[in-house]
Amino acid sequence: MDLITIVRRSRDEESPRKRQRLNTENSPWENETDIGVTACAVSPQNIIAFACYGNLKHNMSTPTDQNMTVVVCDSNTPWDTHIVKSCAAQVTVLEWDQSGHYLLIGDTAGNAEIWTTLTHLLNEWTKVANISLPDEPIQAGTFFFNGKKTVFNCQNRESVSYLDKYTQIDMKPTIRGFGGRPLQGFLVVGMTGLVQAFVMGGTKGKTTNVEILGGIRLAYSYVDLAWTKDGEILAIACTGIPLDPIVYCKLTIQKDDGVEFSCLLDEYRLRSETLTGLFPLRSTASDMRVWGINFSSREDPSGIFLLVNGIGSGTLQYWELSEVERTIHSLFSTSAATSRYLQWQCMCVFNCNSRINSVCPSRNVWVSGSEAGAHSQHHLVITTTCGELLCLHRDSMKQVGLLSIADRSKCENKTVSSVCFTATGNALVAFDNSATMFICKLSPITDPGGPLTIPYALMSLEYCLITGIDYWDVLIGLRSTMLDSLCERLTDCFNQQSIGLQQLLQYRLLNIKLAIYRLGPSSSSKAGLQYGIIMLNSVYSALKSLLRPPPELFNQDRAPADSLTAVLSSKIPEVGTEVDKVLLHLEVKEFTVEPSTLITVQHLIQWTVTFILRLLNNLPDWRAATTTRGTMCDMLRDPKLLNMFRELLVIFRIWGLIRHSCLPTFSYMENVDVIATLFRILTRLLQTSEPDESLLDECCQLSSQLIIPDIELSLPARGIASPMLFNQLPLQYEYGIHPEETSLAKYDGVEGEGKVDSIRHVYLGSKPHNVRYCSRCKGISIIVKGLRVGRSAAAKSWDMRWQMSCPCRGMWSRQEVQ
Repeated sequence: MDLITIVRRSRDEESPRKRQRLNTENSPWENETDIGVTACAVSPQNIIAFACYGNLKHNMSTPTDQNMTVVVCDSNTPWDTHIVKSCAAQVTVLEWDQSGHYLLIGDTAGNAEIWTTLTHLLNEWTKVANISLPDEPIQAGTFFFNGKKTVFNCQNRESVSYLDKYTQIDMKPTIRGFGGRPLQGFLVVGMTGLVQAFVMGGTKGKTTNVEILGGIRLAYSYVDLAWTKDGEILAIACTGIPLDPIVYCKLTIQKDDGVEFSCLLDEYRLRSETLTGLFPLRSTASDMRVWGINFSSREDPSGIFLLVNGIGSGTLQYWELSEVERTIHSLFSTSAATSRYLQWQCMCVFNCNSRINSVCPSRNVWVSGSEAGAHSQHHLVITTTCGELLCLHRDSMKQVGLLSIADRSKCENKTVSSVCFTATGNALVAFDNSATMFICKLSPITDPGGPLTIPYALMSLEYCLITGIDYWDVLIGLRSTMLDSLCERLTDCFNQQSIGLQQLLQYRLLNIKLAIYRLGPSSSSKAGLQYGIIMLNSVYSALKSLLRPPPELFNQDRAPADSLTAVLSSKIPEVGTEVDKVLLHLEVKEFTVEPSTLITVQHLIQWTVTFILRLLNNLPDWRAATTTRGTMCDMLRDPKLLNMFRELLVIFRIWGLIRHSCLPTFSYMENVDVIATLFRILTRLLQTSEPDESLLDECCQLSSQLIIPDIELSLPARGIASPMLFNQLPLQYEYGIHPEETSLAKYDGVEGEGKVDSIRHVYLGSKPHNVRYCSRCKGISIIVKGLRVGRSAAAKSWDMRWQMSCPCRGMWSRQEVQ
């Protein structure tokens, strides 16, 4: 359990003043300078959301009637925080949905709201749904289950196929819509047991009836929710009073048929069914008190964790609901008979020398048991009143990690206020009572307490590859000596999959390898190879999608431009190295595009030709280097990429005949045909295994024939997952203050001159406005939405391709004007 990052509030020396209170009788703040965190959650995309009172930033001010603020930030750049909403009541619930697009916020005023980023910008949030339970503080909330869950099968760990190692669990969604499609929605539980759900869909969505948890209204202090295999929602609640029962219920949402409940059609009915509860404490334990209750996992939990505190110590108990037999007395039966019934049993106990504040099991349990029938493996963390974080393993309940917040804060009264696991459970995010954020990396789930190994990192990355979950928390646990070997093993395993699965997951694989290579300070060329393949594949598919052959040439059995691929691969002796001879074997009408459309993709044509020029111009230097494997030089050794280059050049040649202004422009020193020259060099490279001296000389002459624009061949990393990860840890930051970068990059969105749009590859000037920047790299891009400019369908399609995330899968944020 190693500490990676500490993010503190910037120092503020203002005099404390009393804060106005609205609906905050039990608020944790007293003075205006007080600051703390009441709840936190991490999305599957590793976006951290937390609710805080007070000002995180030195220049941040909130209205006096809005004390609470819900803040989000990317885990890679935790100092760059953005406000979702401000409110007067204390926020008690924060939950992400399974996709990471929706955020549930519940407060003590009884309001539950759903917020999302409609523009896919991390600092622009919109409320899309809400329900209200007046004067009913929200204690717990969850989204509907979508029925999708993938786990790693430890019994098939030696298998080569992804489909054998990572299996789909047979689970059902909470509620289905038309055609069996899972419907989105959420459910919240109030402090006195009132339950209500909201089904999203249509224009406004639909609110269900209000149900009472277990049919009894009590002042519940602790409530937790989970999903069953059938999509139903389990709820467990307790008041904290020793002799009160722990209520265990099942909540189901069904579509009304208009007969049983005599209500309108297309409505939804919420039902509560009471299950077997328990009384964990006896009457003799007068000094003991229940301090918290949680399910062991969010999907199909096997039991519950119960926190019981005494005067100066605490106990974590694990309970399971198991079936037991009881012999029936002979007075009630003619023969020896037994009856079976369900009973809660305490399976294991962890004793702590100090009182326990809370327990946090891993929300996403994805590693199955090592043996058939065994429980899933995961970590859980407990927080103590003395400011310690104890990491336990689920099976053995043994301590595998320890972190003292009080020692890091150099203050004795620091305690942990909120804690949450990251997407894959390989890292932990914690907040103390002064809103200081701590990010820790954990030991492997399959080897508690041991170091991170390449097989475990490979297993975690392949799980992210299959499910689409973010892999940032896996990257921060890597060591600099593991990067190359990990990428090689990841590629070897990927190449053993079926062709269809490779085509489906290729983009995710390139993103993972790009993120791994960017961690190394000397692996920029290897990272540039992955970025170049990502961008070239995108340009290739976008430009080929513009082809609309006439009806007489339309063939349903083959895609447009397949004839070009066949000509370039089968008629090399006839065509030779001249691009114009290729046109003689093609039907030019098949490649005809409207002239007005061609001018809108000129920037992509310009970048593609410039990129090829840079590759060929640097070929002699890369060939002379001692190590060329895995670098940009590999692009000129791959026959598939060389043929892709040649196909694009032929298409550009044809389009130049339709509209000459769509061709790339350069400053020439000699009269040279760029497309013909590049096609000739690429064809010679394809025909030879190693370039000869004459070919290298021709590549060297390119820089003397024309001025090759200086473009970046990769996107430099920023934030924690960058070469600074291997510096002295922990990395320390302050909210709202961007750290100084050790290296300058062309795509820096804050400093420097001549900024370039990393999506459209056009110059934006020295001080561009209305731009967005990435949270994982130094890429920036102009925000087109809202600009009154006409765009073709091709330009809109290219912009929509990168609307949700950067090519490196980082989240976008609008750059604020100073």
